[in-house]
Amino acid sequence: MNISLRCGFTYQFPMDRHPDRSERSPYFDSLTEFTGLRTFDEESPEFDGYDSWLEDGYVQPPLLYCDAGTDLWRRMVAAGELRGPDAAPLRPVPLIDVVRDIAVAAEKEQDRDLIGLWYSFGCETLLGGPAGCPYDIDELVAMTAVQDLRAVVRRTEALSLAESSPYASPAEFADDQDLESWWWQL
Repeated sequence: MNISLRCGFTYQFPMDRHPDRSERSPYFDSLTEFTGLRTFDEESPEFDGYDSWLEDGYVQPPLLYCDAGTDLWRRMVAAGELRGPDAAPLRPVPLIDVVRDIAVAAEKEQDRDLIGLWYSFGCETLLGGPAGCPYDIDELVAMTAVQDLRAVVRRTEALSLAESSPYASPAEFADDQDLESWWWQL
């Protein structure tokens, strides 16, 4: 939770700052343990499961939490409880950027296994997904995140760990031999 708070993924407030607090004070006063605030009507035709349980926030009394981008987060922004960068719309982050950041942090911690594990997923997964990698080698070579990730793998000598990972997709099984071969040649 501390990491989520520090990174701006989750926001914390006193419970009395909830936008519905004045209307539902008996309910909020009765909360004594961790509780998700979304209520569900399982009989409603719109009920589509419990996946949205965080959308209205959650409490661990005496604190209220909301995750960035949720319904409660939008309400807190509209109410002026969140301002500046905390109120900025979320933007998607490419997986390769996240993996690069993980590898850089893992290098500082001397965690070669983690670096190798992530690199083992290959360019098809880290840059493409189910449809494959939409980039050619020249485009990959020009990407800062790819350059940084490959540099970490080289510096830490994590390629052999990546190659031996059960998640590695060897070049001989790849749809695009040249692209996958390039990935495995540092």
